[in-house]
Amino acid sequence: MNNFKEMSLRDLTKYVLAHRDNQEAWDEYVSRPRPNATIIPADIPLEEQQQIFEDLLRKTK
Repeated sequence: MNNFKEMSLRDLTKYVLAHRDNQEAWDEYVSRPRPNATIIPADIPLEEQQQIFEDLLRKTK
């Protein structure tokens, strides 16, 4: 039995990709914080969401 809480996010990602039917691993994976994630609010108009996304894409080039 694996201890998913002690795995690094990278190792957990690899595990989840190799064991897609393991619900416990998936639950741990999606519960992990993502400090570098950008959150686009769902309660703003779609046009604004698209603009935020496009701005992010331009920054990464």
